[in-house]
Amino acid sequence: RRLWLKLWSSPCGLRWSLCYSGMSAERLLQAALADVRRLASKAPPGALPRAVAALCYSSLLRRCPGELPAVLLTAAFLAGLFWEARRTSRLQEEQTLARLAPLLRVAEFAQKGMEPEADARFLSTRGPPACRLWSEEDFVRSQACIRLADVKRRTHCLFANKATLWGNDWVERPDLASDASGRRAALEANVLRSVPRFHRFCLEVKAGAGLDAFVFEARGAYFGADVDSFAATVRCVLKGFSAADPCGMGCMSKSHIGKASWYFQFARESFFLTSFAPCYSENHPRYQFGSHPDSCFILFQPEMAFLRHDLPPDRGRSATNWEEPADIRDRIRVNFKKHGREYRIPETVSYPPAEFIVSPLDVNDAPIRFWEARCCPAAAGAAIQPSELREEVEQ
Repeated sequence: RRLWLKLWSSPCGLRWSLCYSGMSAERLLQAALADVRRLASKAPPGALPRAVAALCYSSLLRRCPGELPAVLLTAAFLAGLFWEARRTSRLQEEQTLARLAPLLRVAEFAQKGMEPEADARFLSTRGPPACRLWSEEDFVRSQACIRLADVKRRTHCLFANKATLWGNDWVERPDLASDASGRRAALEANVLRSVPRFHRFCLEVKAGAGLDAFVFEARGAYFGADVDSFAATVRCVLKGFSAADPCGMGCMSKSHIGKASWYFQFARESFFLTSFAPCYSENHPRYQFGSHPDSCFILFQPEMAFLRHDLPPDRGRSATNWEEPADIRDRIRVNFKKHGREYRIPETVSYPPAEFIVSPLDVNDAPIRFWEARCCPAAAGAAIQPSELREEVEQ
């Protein structure tokens, strides 16, 4: 009776009295049972058995005839609580691992370099993925790095020959159609397959690793047959990575891509981008030297790599010392010009970086706004939809 009065006078009891006043006994019992079930569902696992065990222990302890039975009863109760706590902890751990299994597999691959042997197994949530350990050397010897090696060796950038690159491994999809939609689907699948490796690359750069660039290869002559197709390919790849950004920045969905304040960002790492395609002539700075004309390449260079090489500050074209190069930046510009492949250098250091990602066939022509589908209507069908890729990544 005293307990009932205490409950009735408490805020909880007042709330019960307001909720259940005027109810019949049957409805009151049903409402009370519903409240008990709701509270039990919110309780931690094993709370109800422990509460029942505590009530039984309290009742039996008062009826013990002596100290020895009380000590034995207490020992049995504590042992039961310990066993129940271990069992509950194990169940909670299994439930947590089952819920986070897909995310854990992606994170383990990004952190430790586990390469899935099949996209379907990698994305499946049923059981552990079939995978094998990859080392840093394996990423350096990726297909994209090997196929870009000739361009890397023969280009006129003085840093390129000694640069350490990671890259993707292109996987053909014979199960897809050979039309524009099939090509787009194959490109989407390869972008999605490269996301964990690109994420790990960003983590390594953030940790101070001596990595200079990540190269993505799009294999297929149609991806770089002309500048319109190449612009659509670059847009597809960048929007795919942007949609899968683990930080959710979505830099390719911003409205100010064509302004100086924009830059490509993934996993909170900023990048300077350049690209190579077979559509560029031998007098162009993006020339591939005839190497692998069935592929085009997008080079992601982290800003941290420029800081690590202590590259001097940027400056306009008129500030370049063409006769007696003053530093490494001048020497690179002079080297390209000496070989007849001078690239466009703005007069200001505040310029839209997006306009330099896909170069026009003539470097002095108007910049190609590749991020706009209308800039290349002939290949607009190849553009990836970020929402579609984000759904696949979330799955």
